[in-house]
Amino acid sequence: MDNRVVLTGCANYDPEVVAEAFDRLFDPIGGLDWVKPGMRVAVKVNFVLAKSPEKAATTHPALVKELCRRLVEHGAEVTVGDSPGGPYNKAALETVYLATGMRTILETGAKLNEDFTDQEVCPPDAETIHSFRGISFLEQADAIVDFCKLKTHALMGYTGACKNMFGGIAGLYKTECHYRFPTHAQFASMLVDLCEYYKPVLSICDGVLAMEGNGPSFGDPRPMGVLAASFNPHALDLACCDLIGLQAGQVPTLAEAVRRGLCPETTDQLEIYGDPELFRVHDFKLQPLGDIQFVRNHNGIVYSFIKHFVTTRPVAGQKCVGCGKCAVVCPEKAIVIHNRRPQINHRKCVSCFCCVEFCPQGTMRPFEPFTLRLLHKARKN
Repeated sequence: MDNRVVLTGCANYDPEVVAEAFDRLFDPIGGLDWVKPGMRVAVKVNFVLAKSPEKAATTHPALVKELCRRLVEHGAEVTVGDSPGGPYNKAALETVYLATGMRTILETGAKLNEDFTDQEVCPPDAETIHSFRGISFLEQADAIVDFCKLKTHALMGYTGACKNMFGGIAGLYKTECHYRFPTHAQFASMLVDLCEYYKPVLSICDGVLAMEGNGPSFGDPRPMGVLAASFNPHALDLACCDLIGLQAGQVPTLAEAVRRGLCPETTDQLEIYGDPELFRVHDFKLQPLGDIQFVRNHNGIVYSFIKHFVTTRPVAGQKCVGCGKCAVVCPEKAIVIHNRRPQINHRKCVSCFCCVEFCPQGTMRPFEPFTLRLLHKARKN
């Protein structure tokens, strides 16, 4: 396995600053030496929701534009895309392209994905997900660049290069996966299966403006000033998690990657170009994982106690407008809208946090009960 990771400074998204950062990012490892003239390259970005770049929810267009410019100069045919939350169709993606500012990449000769078809995919070496509906533009590419965003995640703690490939599943079929794989371990194994199936030839992480707190959609922007790259998406995630105070065992996708021998357990075993101490954030606001991971409905007093007192669960804030998006995306149909307020059946809820991730207003949030907070504090002490 290739354990080389490059970390370089990128103070902001000014084009000149970005261009210089990409020079430093690619020089140590020959970042684009694999590109051949005429090669069809898919740049898989993070388009979680139709949000403006300064919200730090999506891969920044200035970085994607610079990457596209370099790929086109190498003779590649470049298409940028993703299947974000919600329907995977032209109307939905046009809204996303506009909100995220991604149309600027067209100036380089690259294209935005306009093929919204999907197809049955059966990964031959998968351990967990043996079939899914994959988006066609990734299936048709000769090579994939995984361009993720450094963010916290309500369900998996952290989202980076590995989790970014979940967007290879078309539209609302992603919601089905939360039902099919109802534990952190199963869901992480599914994500690693996807990442290993798509095998991005290069993975890049936008940590110039990261997201902390209520990620991956409505957290707080946190300037980190770092751009990272690796030929190994799991090594990239390990290095980026280290910058915000997370170890491999605290991130389900990394724990699974380590189990499979896809990356080492600690950054000491990585070959890092750049000084991590220049970018480390000691007070990054993380998303705690519940001690009881998202589980299917069971019966009994003990289970009810666990669900109520020691499980992180979604709750609707006072500013909820009752749009009903949470009810649409809930894989267990545990949410109904009554008097313009979401009513959550916590016995049916599997704490997948789809409602949190795709809430257009950002009012649905993970709630950590007082008992669970005490347990986390005791564990730290």
